Amino acid sequence: MRNRLLSAALSGCLVLFTGSTAFAYYSKDSYEADVTFTGIVEIADDTPDFLLLPSYISRQLLYLAGPLQAAPKKAAAKNDAKVDVLEKYRDSKTGKRYVRYRYTGTFVLDNGLQDVVKIRLPLNLDEIWERSTVNCFSWGDKYRMAYFWAPLNKGCPLVDGVDYVTADGAIVAKHANTTNTAPAYERLANGNGEIRIVLTYGADDDKNGKSAPDKNTDYNAANYRDIRKFLLNQGFSVRTVPVDERERECGNTKPLAASPGHVEEFARKDGGRKIVVRLFWGVTNIGEDSVAFFCMAKEAAERGSVFLYAGHSRVGLLDLKYMGDQIGAPIKMNNDQYQIFGFFGCSSYSYYNLSYFAAKASKTDPEGTKNADIITNGVTGSFGSMTDFTIKTLTPIFNWSARGTKATWQQVMNSYSERFLTGVNGDE
Repeated sequence: MRNRLLSAALSGCLVLFTGSTAFAYYSKDSYEADVTFTGIVEIADDTPDFLLLPSYISRQLLYLAGPLQAAPKKAAAKNDAKVDVLEKYRDSKTGKRYVRYRYTGTFVLDNGLQDVVKIRLPLNLDEIWERSTVNCFSWGDKYRMAYFWAPLNKGCPLVDGVDYVTADGAIVAKHANTTNTAPAYERLANGNGEIRIVLTYGADDDKNGKSAPDKNTDYNAANYRDIRKFLLNQGFSVRTVPVDERERECGNTKPLAASPGHVEEFARKDGGRKIVVRLFWGVTNIGEDSVAFFCMAKEAAERGSVFLYAGHSRVGLLDLKYMGDQIGAPIKMNNDQYQIFGFFGCSSYSYYNLSYFAAKASKTDPEGTKNADIITNGVTGSFGSMTDFTIKTLTPIFNWSARGTKATWQQVMNSYSERFLTGVNGDE
C-alpha cells in the first residue's frame, strides 16, 4: 500500500491525520467499514519520535495488504488511515524496543467478515525479508514483494509473536451499501455531443508491450483482441491513430518513439450522439517506456467520459501528477465533466480511490464525487477477468446511448463473473 501519511509530533505523541472521508459504495461481495487495531513494531533504541511514523509504522503498513488478501475471507484498506502513537517501551525479557500505535481507517471487507478481521504485520522490518522464504509470498519468487507477503502460507517458517504480530481489527462502524443508484448517463456526453472512452491494456510482461497486439502471446494482448472484436460487433468503425497525431494531442515533451504502443479509434453514431473509443495497447509501467500510456491517461482525464484501465496496479504509482511530470505536460482533470473511472488491477481500491476523487474536487464539489464514479478491485484481480469487466462496464453505456435503457450500478456490479471485492465508489 502506498502511504501518503502526514505526521505531527504533539506532546511526545505522534499523531497522523489524512482526512478520512466516507463515500457512497456498492459491491455484491463486499462492504465498507471503519476498522481499528493496535499495532506493534520493533524500533532502534535511539529512534526519535518524529521518525516513528515514516521509518517504522508506514513501512510496516506496506505489509498490510498481503495477509488481508491471502485470507479465506478477504479485505483491503483504503489509504485514509489515522494513526496515533500510544507508547514506546522495552520488552523486559528480550530487551527489544517497540512502539505501540492505534490504527483507524476504512476497509472494504468480504461480506463474511462482520465482527473482526485478523491483522498480521512483521515485527522487525530489517530482518523480515531474510527470514521470509519463497513460501511466505502468495506468488513465490515472481512477485516477492510486501503486497504478496503471506506468513500463514504452507511451508512459511515465520512464527507468530516472534517474526510477526497478529492483532484483532475491530469492525467498529459499518457503511451501508447503496441500493438504487445509476451512472449519470445523460452527463457522459461532452458539449459536442460525444461520449469519449479511453480503454488501456497494459502488457503483463513489459517487453511484450513493445510489440503489436495482433499476434502477441501476452496474457493481456488476448484481452485487447477480444475488446477490439466486441467493439466491431457493436457497430463501430475503426482506424489506427498514428503516433504523430497522439503526440500533437498530448503535447508531451518526451517522445513516444521508443515505446509508442498501439492505439485504435472506434466510432459510432447514435442519433445525434457520437461515441468515440480509443483502445490502447502497450507498456503501462513507470518510466519513459510508458509515456504513450501516460498520454492516454491525460486524454482520459482532460477530454474523456470513461477511462478503464486493465493491467498491473503498479502499487499506486500511476497517479496523475507523476504521469504529467513524466510526459512534460501537466494533467488537468476536467472537473466540469462527469466521468467514470475503472481500475481493474490489483487492490486499486487502496491505490486509485481517494487520489482521483481529490483530483476531481472543486469549490462546488469539495469531495470530487458529484462528477466521478470509480470502480475498483479490493484485492488482486486476474488478467483472465479483464475482458469480462470491460464488456460488462461498457455495455450499459452503449445500450443507453442506442436505446435509452438505464442499468443501475447495482446491476452492473452484479453482472461481473468474478469477484475481487470489486465495487463502485462515489455512486451518489
